[in-house]
Amino acid sequence: MKKFTLILLVIALLFIHMVPDYSYAAVNNTGITGVEGEQINQLKVLTTKIINIINNMLDTGYVPSEQAIKILSIGNSFSQDSVYYLNEIAKAAGVKVIVGNLYNSGCSLERHLKYAKSDEKAYTYYKWNSKGMKEYKNKTMKNAILDEDWDYITLQQASAESGIYDTFQPYLNELIDYIEELSTNPDLKLALNMTWAYASKSPNNNFDYYKRNQITMYNSIIDAYKQASDETGIDIIIPCGTAIQNARNNKYLRTSADELTSDGYHLGYGLARYIVGLTFFQKIIVENENIDINLSKNVAFFPDTKDCTEELASLAKKAAINAVKNPFEITK
Repeated sequence: MKKFTLILLVIALLFIHMVPDYSYAAVNNTGITGVEGEQINQLKVLTTKIINIINNMLDTGYVPSEQAIKILSIGNSFSQDSVYYLNEIAKAAGVKVIVGNLYNSGCSLERHLKYAKSDEKAYTYYKWNSKGMKEYKNKTMKNAILDEDWDYITLQQASAESGIYDTFQPYLNELIDYIEELSTNPDLKLALNMTWAYASKSPNNNFDYYKRNQITMYNSIIDAYKQASDETGIDIIIPCGTAIQNARNNKYLRTSADELTSDGYHLGYGLARYIVGLTFFQKIIVENENIDINLSKNVAFFPDTKDCTEELASLAKKAAINAVKNPFEITK
């Protein structure tokens, strides 16, 4: 065992002995007011974070990774689609990233909050870095948040409810509080991953919420994510839904699978996942990190799948770039 781990074990024992009451719910319940109370609260928050990090490392064996831009998505299969190719896109552009996806099938914001509060091992945690992708089963949200000092954490609503803003709150606000309490990066930025509308003939029963009309669903999603941004102050919106709709507006891209889906709602495994991965990269790395990269010229990678060629990859990049330029408007 490394000296670093042994030191952490000693610190963990000392902190746990000195501060036995370190639960998330108890952090701000000192009962003391004024400057002294605020100082105690700050100390308890710091202590809680240290203990959580150590417990997480003891529980999972995770060790902080190399320097990189670190992006965690808390979501479901739609976030898995969104970030699947992000690491390879970044690598092709010469940018080092670490990407995580906290997956629970069909998970809504309400259910994410439930799992967070109960610290339930409800997730499969996928992580991509320079060594490839690893899958960790039976993990908690806390495990993933404490695994790295994430630069970005993205949230999204379950696809069926993404256009119904009443389903976002109060769960979104409470999740934001939970994440910010646990985050080990004081410069953490939160982002919203705007999901996409279903294929026109999707068999998904939840399509009924939108009168089985793709554009109705797309417009509802736009409105909901705009409102979420306004009410939470999260100003980074990753317009994956618009990028997919832009691609559907192109006759060459639209014909891929069932309007870029594998089953009428999940994305196809090649070209479609590539489009949303490009959108993540363009929004976070190029625009928000302000790294001078021309997506069209500097990213040679595209997936080696039957539905993706160099020509289609070029069109996919345009769909992603236009979505970031105009996140709430379909580019003709």
